Amino acid sequence: MKPYSILSLGLVLHLFLACQTKPTEKFQFEIPEGKQAKQTTYYFVRHAEKDTTNPEHKDPKLNTKVEQRASYLAEYFADKSLDAFYTTDFERTIKTLEPTANVYKESMVLYDVPEDSLFTHKFWKTTYGKQVLVVGHSNTSPRFVNEILRKTTYEPLNESNYDVFFKVEIDKDLTVKDTLLTMNLPQHKSY
Repeated sequence: MKPYSILSLGLVLHLFLACQTKPTEKFQFEIPEGKQAKQTTYYFVRHAEKDTTNPEHKDPKLNTKVEQRASYLAEYFADKSLDAFYTTDFERTIKTLEPTANVYKESMVLYDVPEDSLFTHKFWKTTYGKQVLVVGHSNTSPRFVNEILRKTTYEPLNESNYDVFFKVEIDKDLTVKDTLLTMNLPQHKSY
């Protein structure tokens, strides 16, 4: 075989392998017993802007943008057919989620941030097959996603970043797809 034929064959083989879709990782939990296969979707959102003048304050007052951000989130999620609403027990997370939960006329479920795992079997069984909005913090939202993915894909958000959130879709066959979304607060709207 001539050298350019080997090179051409190698190039074709390389291109073929490069165009293959990456196998999607299967999810770590099973379909809960007695449930039909359904898609589950999670949205992980950081709370709206907080007052950062005193970093030692555990539950600081909210920035003036919180109402704008919370209203904008309610508008964004109004057509997402959400079924469940989770928040940590902080004023900034509750106030961020309140308008969206009100649109759906649903109550919010408080969750703790345990040391070991946010994404537990119990949480999975309770939220399986639903469209779920989880409002957390700059460190808990990416951590939640990483636990579902079983790898560190996302780092904690920068203290000034309130525009990024995460969407995780777990398909009927337990295939996981994660998406990083950016939702800048429009400057021209008044809420």
